[in-house]
Amino acid sequence: MKFNPYKTSAIILIIIVMGGLVLFAADQNYQPRALEKTFGIQESPVVPNNWKFHTIGALWNRVTNFSYLGDDAYQNRTPSCDYPGGSGNSYLYRGTLWLHGFVDGVFHSSMGEDKEFSPLDSVYLDTLSIRADQETYTRYYDVYAPGASGHFPLGLKVIERTYAWSASYAGDFIIYEYTIKNVGIDTDGDYYPDTPRDIQNFYFGVRMDGDVSKLPTWGAEDKYSNQDDWVMCNSQWDWLERTPQMAGYDHGLTAEDADSNMVFMLDYDNPYYPSEYIVDGVAVKDDMGNPGVDGVLQSPGFLGIKILKTEPEMKPSSFHICHIYNDPATDQETWDRMIGVSEFEDISIYPGGGGAAYPAHDYRGIFTIGPLANFSTGDSIVVTMALGVGSDPDSGGIYSMVKLVQIMKVAQFIVDNDYVLAVDPPKAPTVSVSNYVINGVTEGVTLTWDNLAEDNTYFQFYKVSKGTKGTGGVVWQTLATYYDTLGSASWPPPAGSNSGTYQLIDSDITNGLVYHYSVQAFTEVINDPIPLGQASTQLTDQKSYRVISPSNPVATESLDRVKVVPNPYIGSARWNNPAPSDNFPWKHRLQFTNLPSDAKIKIFTLDGDYVAEIKANQSVVVGEEFNISSPSVAEWDLMTRNNQEAAPGIYMYVLDSPSLGQKVGKFVIVR
Repeated sequence: MKFNPYKTSAIILIIIVMGGLVLFAADQNYQPRALEKTFGIQESPVVPNNWKFHTIGALWNRVTNFSYLGDDAYQNRTPSCDYPGGSGNSYLYRGTLWLHGFVDGVFHSSMGEDKEFSPLDSVYLDTLSIRADQETYTRYYDVYAPGASGHFPLGLKVIERTYAWSASYAGDFIIYEYTIKNVGIDTDGDYYPDTPRDIQNFYFGVRMDGDVSKLPTWGAEDKYSNQDDWVMCNSQWDWLERTPQMAGYDHGLTAEDADSNMVFMLDYDNPYYPSEYIVDGVAVKDDMGNPGVDGVLQSPGFLGIKILKTEPEMKPSSFHICHIYNDPATDQETWDRMIGVSEFEDISIYPGGGGAAYPAHDYRGIFTIGPLANFSTGDSIVVTMALGVGSDPDSGGIYSMVKLVQIMKVAQFIVDNDYVLAVDPPKAPTVSVSNYVINGVTEGVTLTWDNLAEDNTYFQFYKVSKGTKGTGGVVWQTLATYYDTLGSASWPPPAGSNSGTYQLIDSDITNGLVYHYSVQAFTEVINDPIPLGQASTQLTDQKSYRVISPSNPVATESLDRVKVVPNPYIGSARWNNPAPSDNFPWKHRLQFTNLPSDAKIKIFTLDGDYVAEIKANQSVVVGEEFNISSPSVAEWDLMTRNNQEAAPGIYMYVLDSPSLGQKVGKFVIVR
């Protein structure tokens, strides 16, 4: 917005806006000003694209101010239904709103992926919400859409709120609440609605284009990312017995669990390609679940969307399937193929399994509720839905489908009970990690955590986990469990140095490698007021999750212990990044260790050519949630000062320290 600089009203407006932003963090009922002309404003109310992130539960996702769910970027992608959070394992390419209706007997649509919604506000992230651990708020409309081509506006403004939780039983989904208001259209060209226009037979829809799943190392258009995903509507269960990987299991799902308000996508088979799963050097055809080369399932989960509540009530109308080659191109085609045909399509015929098989494509599902007969100017509609991933990380398949049904029941319970959680989760332990030093040498890592989780009525045990990064993200193992149960030999955990704390020393470490640690608090099995299973804090909770690269203390007396690690350097060593990507772009790590904190190191070829300079407390690792640099370590990424990879060979280094002097040495690079 632009204001006359000679009028004091601009100053007044700035004060009002700043005050409003402060109020939003403290007042759940904060409402930005209505879409109206004030202070002589004549320019468009459209603001730049903006987004925030939910990163507290097991599901991490980007929230935008232009109707997109997730992040469809081909490079430098941010969380887009990443599950588990922090893994970079994305389940969603893009989700968007589809809003439709008839104006004077003619059908029209406003669709997010066609850029037919424009942002009216930034995305505000509220961590003091009375409804959730995190809440977002934003607004957008279709009255003026400069990024769209040939758009016919319906005259709708959308207020979007999202809610996310850290509790394990509520951390696999995010709830979206859309308040859609008929604000009229703009007829005088100032981009503000000024003319009422009623809509007949209004439909609310959502388009889900999932890539189940997509690791950071895979391309956006990839046979593993988007060419083997199938989409379904949960209106019946007979498809399970027609699908070889699903058939024959005692899953316990009932007819009541089959809900046409829910659609989902799963990682299925592309019969034209072997999978990325390699066993004994042979690619396995059946890639449902996307196991990695280490046998760990990368995408055993189901991506799902479920309508939880509508005001006024609108019932499921249709579910249709399209793919990258046959998306509807016009409003009329959208009506003829996707909205006007009130049926629920079925994609579950197994390729090669008999009958008419669906070929492998980049599928997406179009889910629609409605119609609302009359949507008059000034009226509002509220639609609440959940976006989630149901995952059984050990078994996948039908067990992940059961998990998706379970988490959507929890989401329904939360909405039906006015956003009151079924059970208060344990408090996440606050964890710290440090080097465990004996006689000036780091011999392990010390984990310390508090005991506040035990205040929870249902608390039962702690689980301490350790992870290292593999090709598909962090691979976790359990270091210890401590059960607070009658007769337990593991209780209490070893006491920490401060009252009310515990500690564990992990001696199975190699200095210089990167380790991930987490302490989770678990409850007993909870079945009242609804079956929740065993609630726990999140593995990657910001309080409980820490990353460290162990190192010796800084040198204070001499340079005698300075080392180059590893020497010789081998490109295939586990020291390096096993899967460089946009989010984790670094490749190589060569460390100079046991340094004084003021050390500077210059690197040369044997011919004396200057190659690079590094300093103590410098790390090449990029993309971790935490800083892993150490004052006794300088790291080199093997990139020369001309931004070229250093060639194999013998190199010299000259270490200068104002406090301890100079040291000259050699090291070898082997590719």
